[in-house]
Amino acid sequence: MPHMQTSPNNVPSFPPADPLAQKRRSEALADGVSATLQITRALIEARRHVDLTGLDQMMGLLCAQTLDLPPDQGRSLRPRLIELLHELDELTKALPAP
Repeated sequence: MPHMQTSPNNVPSFPPADPLAQKRRSEALADGVSATLQITRALIEARRHVDLTGLDQMMGLLCAQTLDLPPDQGRSLRPRLIELLHELDELTKALPAP
């Protein structure tokens, strides 16, 4: 049985059932963003019209979720976020000139 702690208000608190659950959700979102970027880039290269609406919200949510992680877990996602930034840069280069 997990060790029960009490908060300053003497309310019992338990450690999270899965301390890595939030990190796994962030990793899954990062995978989804990456898949979206790859599909979007393929569509652009096929000269198809793409709608980038919502992409900024996905990236913002991913950044916010990462910032909410405990520091060690958040730092462990840094390489993945850098990789997504590179994918986003490549997508930007593939966009046709306005």
